[in-house]
Amino acid sequence: MLGVAVAVAVPAALLPVAAEGSPAPRAGTVADTLQTPVAFPGAEGFGARATGGRGGEVYHVTNLNDSGSGSFRDAVSEGPRIVVFDVGGYINLASPLHVASDITIAGQTAPGDGVATRGYQVSFSDSSNVIVRHMRFRHGLTPDQNRDAVTMDGASTIVFDHVSASWGRDENFSINNSTDITVQHSIISEGLDPHSCGGLVQSNGVTLSHNLYIHNKTRNPKSKGRLQYVNNLVYNWGSDGYILGDSAGVSNANALGNYFLAGPSTTGAPFTRANANYQIHAADNVVDLDVDGQLDGRAATDADLGPATIMDEPFDFPSVTVQTPEEAYETVLAGAGASLSRDAIDTRLVNDVINQRGSIITDPASVGGFGNLQGGTAPQDGDRDGMPDTWETAEGLDPADPSDAADTDASGYTHVERYINGLADR
Repeated sequence: MLGVAVAVAVPAALLPVAAEGSPAPRAGTVADTLQTPVAFPGAEGFGARATGGRGGEVYHVTNLNDSGSGSFRDAVSEGPRIVVFDVGGYINLASPLHVASDITIAGQTAPGDGVATRGYQVSFSDSSNVIVRHMRFRHGLTPDQNRDAVTMDGASTIVFDHVSASWGRDENFSINNSTDITVQHSIISEGLDPHSCGGLVQSNGVTLSHNLYIHNKTRNPKSKGRLQYVNNLVYNWGSDGYILGDSAGVSNANALGNYFLAGPSTTGAPFTRANANYQIHAADNVVDLDVDGQLDGRAATDADLGPATIMDEPFDFPSVTVQTPEEAYETVLAGAGASLSRDAIDTRLVNDVINQRGSIITDPASVGGFGNLQGGTAPQDGDRDGMPDTWETAEGLDPADPSDAADTDASGYTHVERYINGLADR
């Protein structure tokens, strides 16, 4: 990947012992090493310290049922667990779903086209220490469910990577009263009108990095607290792009290398509703407002930020890879969302950006609806430890010994983590 790291230089897979405010690793989950690995290689920002279900039970999701043994709801009901998928397709939720603490959700293990939830909100409220990768969370017009697609309140130390969240009735992806959260390489799309909001981000330490915010009328995001906003691509907002606080409370933000690309529904400015309480260091952002089919934006200026308090130096936030806005545009379109097997929805959204088309919607049916996710056959895993027999054999492990999943090598990752992390790197 192009780009350089800002702030403190950090090895690709390791960071020092947990920063203040992050949970200490649980006893017995990580080898006694001088350093503890980040959530996975490439995890960055405030939430990178999550260990998820490291060292815990490996739980196989074996069906697409709403509940019961082998269901996703049962899988995430308690931790510590590493959740892997033997099935792909849509999980049709019958009610809102809550994810417990100390969970790793390895959506990259789902066979076929991958996996998604459908119809109801997925909540991480009051949970901590969670890793979520390559999942799709799609809400839609479920009756009497005017909720976020993904939400959290009172959460801590969570990292979302390559997630697709769409069709929220309230917000698409909201982070309130929480600490140490990262959302990276994700797609936050098509909040449903009349509300149509990307999300509230009102928390103490959130990293939004290399995400695509697309076809949300406003709140891309609405930010209060401490926000690290790096290399995001915001396309076809309506009245408001990135809302700078609009609050009596003091906020601190770094906005680096973002690309704001207007579309057919855009009527308002990329940065809105600031006041002097919003303290921001902004550098190398681009605004492209003419909807002419070209990438020919101009550099954002202090004037674009309105009455916000402009900081000459960045706030001392965690190290995050920073690209130019033009590089970030390419990176986001190439890989954001659950992109190991992009579904028709995310493919359409990426093409909307490329062709500078599309609109804010009220009903998913107007753009083709949920579509289908084809399942597939999971590789043979005789001891049910989350690692296929062929992979274990190649790695010198015993495919008949489930206990080796939690063994830790010199990297600090358990063997099952090395396997699932390798899948996400394809």
